[in-house]
Amino acid sequence: MNTAVLQVEDLRAYFRTRYFGVKREVRAVDGVTFEVRADEIYGLAGESSSGKTTLVKAIAGLVKPPLQLVDGAARFSFLPGVRTLATASPDVVRAVRWSRLSYIMQGSMSVLNPLRRIRSTFDDFARDHIAGSAAEFERAVLSHLGKVRLDSSVLDAYPHELSGGMRQRVTIALATICNPQFVIADEPTTALDVIVQREVLGMIRQLQQEIGSSVLFVTHDLGVHAALTDRLGIMYGGRLVEEAPTAQLLREPRHPYTRHLIASLPRIGTQERRDGLPGGPPNLADPATGCRFHPRCPIAMDVCRTVAPDLRPSGDDHRVACHAEGAGP
Repeated sequence: MNTAVLQVEDLRAYFRTRYFGVKREVRAVDGVTFEVRADEIYGLAGESSSGKTTLVKAIAGLVKPPLQLVDGAARFSFLPGVRTLATASPDVVRAVRWSRLSYIMQGSMSVLNPLRRIRSTFDDFARDHIAGSAAEFERAVLSHLGKVRLDSSVLDAYPHELSGGMRQRVTIALATICNPQFVIADEPTTALDVIVQREVLGMIRQLQQEIGSSVLFVTHDLGVHAALTDRLGIMYGGRLVEEAPTAQLLREPRHPYTRHLIASLPRIGTQERRDGLPGGPPNLADPATGCRFHPRCPIAMDVCRTVAPDLRPSGDDHRVACHAEGAGP
């Protein structure tokens, strides 16, 4: 199905501060447009400070000063007439959070209260959204915990009594118990070892297929995207620079930055040296004119220094923001 569950249109979210009369503006998300379709896992990748987490916060309505939603829209199909959750009424946000839209945050302790047992946390998150008696609710919780390979003893535990992998599985269960239509997962496997990471990724894919939800999955790890996501967007300097089906993008990257990310991945059986890009990420308080990647780009042209490229179609279901698209490094 190609029906869009989320449509992001020219979204701009800036950090704005004013101290001692000095104003500062950081353009963390600066004109991002994409969509997440029904029943798909859409990935967002890019190095640190590319704007990934700020983008998902703006989409989820988690906008607090100094972050401000400046312009654009993030429309959900289940919220007709609502331009963004950040500007919606508290009643609207309360009605959809966890029941229609849920969030798997980076680090389980960002969600779990260290002073409350897991049973109480499930009550806090899901009780208002699941009808029935207390006994029926507990049966639903136990059944759902079984899907992430956790038994009933977890409900009586405090977060610190669980391993990191168990805590992350609890947060996945919390985010999916109400069968939401849309799930945002922000670096949910970063702190886990590779064996637990593989199990968690498998659980996310299995639950996504069972409940028929769409997932926006954020991580810098392209290996995780290769194993999990259906389509992939690459961010750089607060902007989306390339988007395509994941397998296609990893096989045929068309933006110089994407090529660098893929070329930097380790290869089993080779000791070949892999050089990094010169320079560092752009200063989003004073970004370069034109393409924000041009100071580090090995194929930059004069036009790249003055004109920001649009994200344009480049073949079947592929978009690239590059003046030199198709040129070799």
